[in-house]
Amino acid sequence: MLRLALLTARTRPGSFAGALLAFAMSAVLVMAGGMLLEAALRTHPPVERYAAAAAVVAGDQKTGHDHDVDLTERVRVDASLTSRLESVPGVRAAIADVGVPAVLGPRTTEAHNWSSAQLAPYTLTAGRAPRRSDEIVTGYPSKLGARLLLASTGRPRRVTVVGIARPRRPVRSRSVIFLTDTAAARLAGHPGRVDAIGILASRGFDASRLSAAARSALVLTGDSRGKAESPELQAGRTRLIAVAASFAGLGAFVALFVVASLMSLGVQQREQEIGLLRAIAATPTQVRRMIAWEATIVAVLGAAAGIRPGMRLAHVLARGLVKHGIAPRGFAVGDARLAAAGVLAGSVAVALLAVLSASRRAARTAPTRALTEAAVETRLIGPGRLIGGLVAIAAAVPLFAVSAATTTPATAAATSELDAIFLVIAAGCLGPLVAKLAARLFRPLFGAISPVGGFLASANLGAASRRFSSASTPLVLTVAMSCTLLFSTTTLDHAVTAQRHAGLSANLALSSSGPGLPPSTLNAVRSTHGVDSAVALTPTTLGPSLGVSGDPIPAAIVAGGAGGGLDVGVTAGSLAGLHGDTIALGRNRANAAHAHVGERVPVTLGDGTKTNATVVAIYTRTLAFAALRSLASRFPGLRVRTHASLASADEADRETNRWLGPLFVGIIFAFTSIAVVNTLVMIALRRGRELALLRLTGATNRQVRSMARWEAALIVAIGLGVGLAIAATALLPLSHSLTGGLQPYIPLNQLAAILGVSTLVAVIALAVPTRLALRKRPITALASAE
Repeated sequence: MLRLALLTARTRPGSFAGALLAFAMSAVLVMAGGMLLEAALRTHPPVERYAAAAAVVAGDQKTGHDHDVDLTERVRVDASLTSRLESVPGVRAAIADVGVPAVLGPRTTEAHNWSSAQLAPYTLTAGRAPRRSDEIVTGYPSKLGARLLLASTGRPRRVTVVGIARPRRPVRSRSVIFLTDTAAARLAGHPGRVDAIGILASRGFDASRLSAAARSALVLTGDSRGKAESPELQAGRTRLIAVAASFAGLGAFVALFVVASLMSLGVQQREQEIGLLRAIAATPTQVRRMIAWEATIVAVLGAAAGIRPGMRLAHVLARGLVKHGIAPRGFAVGDARLAAAGVLAGSVAVALLAVLSASRRAARTAPTRALTEAAVETRLIGPGRLIGGLVAIAAAVPLFAVSAATTTPATAAATSELDAIFLVIAAGCLGPLVAKLAARLFRPLFGAISPVGGFLASANLGAASRRFSSASTPLVLTVAMSCTLLFSTTTLDHAVTAQRHAGLSANLALSSSGPGLPPSTLNAVRSTHGVDSAVALTPTTLGPSLGVSGDPIPAAIVAGGAGGGLDVGVTAGSLAGLHGDTIALGRNRANAAHAHVGERVPVTLGDGTKTNATVVAIYTRTLAFAALRSLASRFPGLRVRTHASLASADEADRETNRWLGPLFVGIIFAFTSIAVVNTLVMIALRRGRELALLRLTGATNRQVRSMARWEAALIVAIGLGVGLAIAATALLPLSHSLTGGLQPYIPLNQLAAILGVSTLVAVIALAVPTRLALRKRPITALASAE
């Protein structure tokens, strides 16, 4: 059977070239996604400032009912643990570490207490240790005696560089400065609590003994120490894994769907050949073995051809993820052997599943019936496709219900995309039924418009529904997935922009190019001549609470009460009462928590602290939140901007989504467009004898070309229509969740580009092979092998 498979491949170069291209493109997509996912899984925060610590005791950054939600703010530990840990046998010293973002002169840095310098360790190369609150030691080259402006959580003040320290190992993740322990604790603003406690070991140290003294805190050793050093990088790693997994998963789905459809089409087109083999005594097992060998050969060769381009795409994407802040600095894809092995094995498995399933009917058919059934489709759809389509619809219905009912945009977006995937699967399985229905609907219309070409096209659609379904399915996939992924991003972006423009009516806004502005900035702004009112906004998060059990909730700390051009559409209560242990909730959040103005609600803060807050206001804009230039000299990093530039900056904060979303859509669109061309060309090339027979029975070349154009119009209409219907089903619930209306934001130029390019690709892929087929003499084409 292997020899027969090789001989068959040599005699059918067109079909096998199409299959090779499909497997190569699939390998590119899956290889890139797999390498990104592997790199994300092995990426951990580096151990730099805690390199000398044998262990680090830190707070647990995970929370939630299943302990699977990463908190985005540092969970601190009780400072009293330091003395308890020092009493553990084998512990030479337990050193508390306190850090706070700061700006020293022109440099953005991080200030720590001087005693924590031992944890790297940092050693003085010049000068001395800080002794007073206005003295610092820099962890990078600087000038001794320099007087620099230090801005942090306190009022900006001048400090003197009294020492320069260098770490034993390079610290690349951040610039570090050191203050006295008292000054660092005062700037940190959480007395009695520290970021982490580093353990310096002596003889007989055993990290397992620390657990009892650490209470509920975590004891981290080895590479895990980086989690305590940079919890924000650990949270970023979780996001990176989610992005890479989404890319790999969706890429694998698209590749599997396209390859399975193409391989099934290839077997379907060979039913006559399979029938002939059965007629000359080939058993069903031998036929399936031959097809399996063919599929294996094509899968291995195609996947091998796509591995190296996939590696290059993975490197390009990795650099883009770093550039746009999704991945940490230094993130890069590495060894490709595991991903390559997975691509090869997965390609073979997909090919075997696709062709064995598709060849079952042809291989089991009696030889006397196989040759007749190859010319005419006697069965519209098999039980397997019917069951698969119904199961996919059954899975899509609850997803639609969840996306329509949820008040969380992230949940609505995720369920909408899954809904689109299941509906695409359903369209692929039930495609012949759609084609049959379209034939009945369009036959009178096409017959009236074009008595010959239109009539023949609609008749072919009814007689060869499976073939037309195979032709339109890649178009459905292209339009449905491209529109869903792209316009979910534009809908979210448009809703946020609209609400922020409506919610911010300030004339001027101050922001920081560094770690933030100190609280004293608000009083300085209010005392500036010409300022009528001002409020301070600090972005933060809340842990799972307020009726939400999943991801952390975005929030903002408002200082200064109402005013300052902040208008979030308050419907109950007032922002003027927003001080102390109070909270203002968006309408959807209040409904989820069953909260009303004046009630106390349980809240989890961003660092996991449990507390209660009184609801003082409920608002509707849940996605939103000059002489002044002289203040820049007093507050390093301060920028003064107009309302328009503030809106532009807010949009820049969402640059990541706007970069990754369209890029991903572009890659998927390019791949599925190639699949469209591949599939349609394979179908058109197999119709040489059919077109020759039409010409021999009296049809002119013009009439045959007219029929081909009407068929192309039918294929495009079915593909685009079903694809748009699926995209609408996915986008409408998302729009309702974001804005309360059923109007997703769809830029017409982008929609026109997707539909126009898809149509152009389909028409060209069908027209060119048809014209080539018509150049042959009918009798010659009829006598030639397909």
